[in-house]
Amino acid sequence: MKRNAIFAVAIGFALLLTLASSAIAGEDNETVNKYSLWIGGHYTDFSDYTKKVGEYDLGNSEGLPEFAGKLFSRSSNSIFKLYGHYYDDQNIYGVANATVSDKFKAAFMYRSLVHRSGQDMLANLNAREFYPNAPPPGLGGKTLTHEILDPGADYDVHRQEILSKMEVLLSERNNVRMMAAHRSILKDGTTQKMSNDHCYGCHTTSRTGKVETRQHQLETGIDADVKDFNVGYRFGYRHFQSNGPDAYGYWSEAKHPGSNDPKWAPEFGSRVLFDDTTLAFGVLPETEKMSHKVRLKGDVGKGNLAGSFVYSRAENKSTTLTTDAYAGAARYAVPLSPKMRLLAKMSMRRVTADDPFIDLPTFRAGAADGNEKDFDYIRYSTLDRSEFKASAELITRVNPRWTLALLGGYEMTNRDDYVAYDDGTKTKKMIGQAKLRFRKGLRYSSYLKYRFESISDPFVSARGLFESSGYGVLVPAVSGSSWIFYWQREALRYQDITSMPTQVHNFEWRSTWQPSKTYSLNLGVKGKLDKNGDLDSLDVEHTSLVPHAYLNLMPNMKWTVTTGYTYNYDKSRIPIAIALFDG
Repeated sequence: MKRNAIFAVAIGFALLLTLASSAIAGEDNETVNKYSLWIGGHYTDFSDYTKKVGEYDLGNSEGLPEFAGKLFSRSSNSIFKLYGHYYDDQNIYGVANATVSDKFKAAFMYRSLVHRSGQDMLANLNAREFYPNAPPPGLGGKTLTHEILDPGADYDVHRQEILSKMEVLLSERNNVRMMAAHRSILKDGTTQKMSNDHCYGCHTTSRTGKVETRQHQLETGIDADVKDFNVGYRFGYRHFQSNGPDAYGYWSEAKHPGSNDPKWAPEFGSRVLFDDTTLAFGVLPETEKMSHKVRLKGDVGKGNLAGSFVYSRAENKSTTLTTDAYAGAARYAVPLSPKMRLLAKMSMRRVTADDPFIDLPTFRAGAADGNEKDFDYIRYSTLDRSEFKASAELITRVNPRWTLALLGGYEMTNRDDYVAYDDGTKTKKMIGQAKLRFRKGLRYSSYLKYRFESISDPFVSARGLFESSGYGVLVPAVSGSSWIFYWQREALRYQDITSMPTQVHNFEWRSTWQPSKTYSLNLGVKGKLDKNGDLDSLDVEHTSLVPHAYLNLMPNMKWTVTTGYTYNYDKSRIPIAIALFDG
């Protein structure tokens, strides 16, 4: 694949060079050419553990050549640009652009980089359940262990990206233009893959996994002027596939985690989908997405209107599950007076996904007491939702030095099947914002902004975060048994938890003072406070404050010296839960 990628790069650059040369050759005026070449090298020392420091380096303790070049060519109606940088054989960047008057534009880009990641030693995965009466005291019970099958392994992924784009003027009448673009992302290398055994083994295993993914994107479309509007259509296609070999892990036989008594085997064997087998894990699905986009922009009344509508369908080819999305957006800007204008925005989106039927083995199938349970269900997608956003901003120039902008907005997210089927939980957000700008010539400028957001019914965890100490109040599901099953203990879970606040305050101030051409001073501060006091047993609050000061010295046109200081203060109050063994 590396040869194919390099061959494609060479073809792309050659094509653009040919087009640019042909265009320039047809001009009567003298051509202006500028070029530069930079030659050097670099050396990196990897004598210590530097997989994070050298995350985007080959990791070789050796000197390597490095060079870069630029080319600029211009005639009366043609421009050609070429830039390339070679760092090593896996860190390369090159871009070429060609423009022929207003009739033809083309661009080509190639980017190659390597990403090295260190190995997770899994040192935090060592735990044992506490049994106070077990001999010796405190030991016994279930144990969490880990195993690294490739100790000391180095993981790296070589990422290559190829991008090409072309635009052609088909007709000067109605300004009809056609465009086409293609993008490929190729990844090859190795990564760390981990599998977790079920309860009996309680064992995490790490091994090397191969990476070989291919993503290709295609976009084509046409634009034209129709009366007072410019209208356009875009068709998009994207395909992703993994060609690397699957990683396999072993799942042990399902038994009681604290006892090898064979009488408990049927009880635990019925709870898992597979055991005592080797299976592939971490398999990446083959996906495909198609999209259609229609847009328009033009003058309506005294203002300018821009709008678009998009429909897309994504499909998981491995499972045949699909997701459909419809989205529309509009933007209208209109002057209300010589010193005031209005900017209004609105957008809507609807997402629906397939709801597959999940057929699970019968729980405790064939149990002697006949007490079986069917856990089959329809997985209603939490992606199903409708979204709406609208805002209006009024911008006015109070006087030659002061500009004021006031914004009001509303956002709504309606989740169809969260937290339960056809529940329709709606998250609503009200937004208010004020911005004030001051400018006194070129010497002094200042900017002040405050934004407030009020959120109702934010997204919360449906299952809860903690388990209350009501274990003894649960009634055994099997007559004559003292066993309490895990699915029963869902009734003990509590603590609504969310990453969304109910109130957000944002504050920002920036100021620049430049008394002369030789120096300038920048001062500013950003602040944020968000909180959620509507949870059932906990208040969540985050505070952030980031002041800064910078001094820029410019003694002449060749030298600039910048010095500054930034301080970041963060304070959070959030819940923390450690779940081991019994939840």
